[in-house]
Amino acid sequence: MNVSYKWLKTFFDKPLPQPKELAEVLTMRCFENESLERAGDDYILGIDVLPDRAGDCLSHIGIAKECAAVLNYKINLPKISFKEDSKIKTKDFISVDLKDKAGCKRYVARVLTNVKVGESPKYIQERLVACGMNPINNVVDATNYVMLEMGQPLHAFDYENIKGKKIIVRKAKNGEKMTTLAGLAYKLDENILVIADAEKPLALAGIKGGKNAEINRNTKTIVLESANFNPKLISQTARKINLRTDASIRFEQNLDPNLAEEAINRVAMIIADKNSAKIAGGMIDVYPEKIKPKKIKLDLQNLHKILGIEIKTIEIISILKRLGIKSSQITANSLVAEIPTSRQDIVIQENLIEEIGRVYGYEKIPPILPCDFLKPVERNNDIFWQDKAKDIMKEIGYVETYNYSFVSEEILGFCGIAPNNARKIKNPVSADFEYLRPDLIPQLLGNSKENLKTFKDFKIFELSKIFIPAKNKTNEARMFAGVILNAADTPQTIFSNLRGEINLILNRLGIDKINYEPGAEGHIWNKQNTVSCFVRGKKIGTLGQISPDILENYNIREKIFAFKIDFDKLQPLCAEEKYFENISFHPAATRDISGLVSEEIKIEKIIQTIKSIDAQLVKSAEAFDVYQGKNVPEKQKSVSFHIVYQSDEKTLDTKTIDELQSKVLKKLIETFNWQERK
Repeated sequence: MNVSYKWLKTFFDKPLPQPKELAEVLTMRCFENESLERAGDDYILGIDVLPDRAGDCLSHIGIAKECAAVLNYKINLPKISFKEDSKIKTKDFISVDLKDKAGCKRYVARVLTNVKVGESPKYIQERLVACGMNPINNVVDATNYVMLEMGQPLHAFDYENIKGKKIIVRKAKNGEKMTTLAGLAYKLDENILVIADAEKPLALAGIKGGKNAEINRNTKTIVLESANFNPKLISQTARKINLRTDASIRFEQNLDPNLAEEAINRVAMIIADKNSAKIAGGMIDVYPEKIKPKKIKLDLQNLHKILGIEIKTIEIISILKRLGIKSSQITANSLVAEIPTSRQDIVIQENLIEEIGRVYGYEKIPPILPCDFLKPVERNNDIFWQDKAKDIMKEIGYVETYNYSFVSEEILGFCGIAPNNARKIKNPVSADFEYLRPDLIPQLLGNSKENLKTFKDFKIFELSKIFIPAKNKTNEARMFAGVILNAADTPQTIFSNLRGEINLILNRLGIDKINYEPGAEGHIWNKQNTVSCFVRGKKIGTLGQISPDILENYNIREKIFAFKIDFDKLQPLCAEEKYFENISFHPAATRDISGLVSEEIKIEKIIQTIKSIDAQLVKSAEAFDVYQGKNVPEKQKSVSFHIVYQSDEKTLDTKTIDELQSKVLKKLIETFNWQERK
């Protein structure tokens, strides 16, 4: 905001510090940045008012109050006094119908007659120009002047052009049109608040006036408007129509509704001064829910603890008074502060303490080294295991990708995911971000398409959230997925390497008892080269080849393999503890066994059966091949196992090993109708 130093000085009897010095003080105590520029016999302070203070500091009086507080000066506010014409009443000229009470918190109107529209007084023109505004005429200039002085935007209508002699605050009709004072036409909708008469819109509420009731040289009677609007609604409208004005910037910041009456009286006084204009008696004030000052109890011990310094109670009361805050119920340990409605940024005790510290001066608080035990932060296991998994992936040559959590309906369709299986966004940024992603694979395949423009071989992964629609809610889940392409290797080699990498990852995360079952659910997988991954009998994910039909949707001709693991299921199984067993000094003997079983039988169950033959001598059993397809009967699968026999007490002879192998085979035949394959 641009502030005139010359104008600022008029609020004080004592001289202000020089412009440069004042800018430094304001930077230290009040605002973030101040610039200083010479303008004739004046200086312009460019003050960066942050959003939390925009409600009371986007005005010269607001800045003057800050100067008074930090400099401990007495401020002289302009006196508002004028004489109303008892012969005419505002209510006889105009009525106000507030149809949208949520959009308009307060609407105040006054009427002035016998107005002579002409040039503004010289001091008003000079101050407007200094603040970057062009003088127009004495009526419009007065409204702009008071906005810059007090922070309350105002507007003036030509009374003769108000149809039905009624002002209506309502939402626009869908398709309704209005031309602003700048000559720009806008098509409105039912979400935009307007100030209208009985026939048409007169202004975009809180943003810009319209041509229909514009003040001109022939205007004799004016209706002054001073209102307070819903800040969220004004902000949304300004963005929607791409029109931000001095008025909208102020209304977006939650202005004090109680300022409306004071501001309209001030502008009426300025217009009537040295003018033949008559101010109609009374005003129309529609104020459904009055805002009253709030009270906050201030714990003085808490104040000393937070600021780290003892401040005398009398000084605290003095600082609050300089901020316009009244103190009552004062005791040795507390007081009650009455917050003026203009300070809507002060809502809790800590806000009040910050204000006291700011005015007192942070530079007066001596730095003291903390004397306390610094407790180490507890480890966040969610972050720890995610980071560990990512580190392992990078060590084995994978590159991490970061994709948006939003996808298009087209991408979902590429992977055969119906739109009703994904959560739709109510207000998407674009059609490319219309849904929350229910899977990581669709975007990883999109990444693969881009990578193929440059690389023939790559391995990429992502560990992030997906979103599953449920009844009346959306469930979040962490998924771990990756894609691999190696043009030089055969599909069997890639598949074997991928399974080995998954084993390595899981082992490094402290997970054992990993098994794989052929086949998987979902359209994206090629059933012949895909397996489901189980840990301790619980399914955690899938790995295998992506279906050529899915890849065709992406215009990818290469064979791509992928994996996806439910990280929420995986993490509870992760462990840092390592278990060590004594190494047997006697050699191990490995035997392989292959056979046909029903496709419904789980590998884990077969392994448990093999180990049950002799828990001491059967050290391990691992499936190394699972196959369904050519030369294998329907609804059956061919499985092969490595079985390791070893004793901790002696070297096993061939006869003992053969007997164990025979027992295994017999048990498998009895239990699973095993058909041995040579």
